[in-house]
Amino acid sequence: MIKRDSEFLWRPGRVFLPAWSFSLQQAALDGNAAGADTVLISAASAANWEEINSLGVSGLDMSTAGEEVNTLQLLPADLDITKNVYVRVHWTSGSTDMADTVTWKVRFLAIQPNVTEIVSAATDLDTAIAADDVPVATAYVWAATEWGVLKGGTLSQKIEAIQWEVEMDAFDAGLSEDKFFLGLEIRYTPKRLWGVDGMKHEAKAPTYMLGNTYAN
Repeated sequence: MIKRDSEFLWRPGRVFLPAWSFSLQQAALDGNAAGADTVLISAASAANWEEINSLGVSGLDMSTAGEEVNTLQLLPADLDITKNVYVRVHWTSGSTDMADTVTWKVRFLAIQPNVTEIVSAATDLDTAIAADDVPVATAYVWAATEWGVLKGGTLSQKIEAIQWEVEMDAFDAGLSEDKFFLGLEIRYTPKRLWGVDGMKHEAKAPTYMLGNTYAN
């Protein structure tokens, strides 16, 4: 009977958190004054959940620098906390200029049930997500940033959930077109068997998610 992950070479586990699962700005509820019972993105935020270019699909329009959204996630039960966790932002824009750049920031709050207070996620990734260029000269192409890194060993065995904060931090002055947040992707090394040791090395990602070739 095989009980140890060290005898396997698993492919990475992946989780996608779509934009609609993040907190969006709302008007005041129940007749309360402005600001009461309101889910804030940022002060005086103009972010809106909108249809993307009349295409029949929607995203979160985050076109003002500093706008941010948050969500809560139960961590995957097969996450190997000794290995790095990788995150990247999926987004799209009306820009056709491949010189246009957008910078996204991701922060987190590690949560131990029955212990951790839910507050603003304020811890930066160990490796920030690099500024991302418009990928091709076509408007509203699905874009994905490079990976940011949360180092292995950061999360303890008692952590079961995490709060993510995604901020559209900055963009080129000439990028006047809409910028839509589509979601946050998490990639991790799985630990699926009973043995106390995981894989000897972190799970290697193929060149394409569903591919069978690797960069090296």
